[in-house]
Amino acid sequence: MHGNAGVCRQVSNMSIARDLKWITQACTIGFNVLGIWPENVDGSDVNTYSRSHNQKLVATGDDFGKVNIYSYPACHPKSPHHSCGGHSSHLTNVDFTPNDICLISLGGRDYSIMQWALT
Repeated sequence: MHGNAGVCRQVSNMSIARDLKWITQACTIGFNVLGIWPENVDGSDVNTYSRSHNQKLVATGDDFGKVNIYSYPACHPKSPHHSCGGHSSHLTNVDFTPNDICLISLGGRDYSIMQWALT
């Protein structure tokens, strides 16, 4: 749903909202992130998603303790990616630092915060 905050109403004409450029993107569902979903998953395995500020990379955190990094957009099934392990359980969040030099990931049951260099 798209809304006009100035008048507190839903925008019903989707041609207005179709080509909006979003400053951030953190939704795990959409055309630009179709390729982040592994085959044979139930739809809850990818817990978190973040797009880099320069809009070149996508990072996800999953139920398997992995941080996955894709090129953006990741719109093809089985998009190539780098997968990094370190957390001992599911991830609750990933986000890029403002300069896109590092990625921060937050673990679930392991209560850890990890910083990943993207060089």
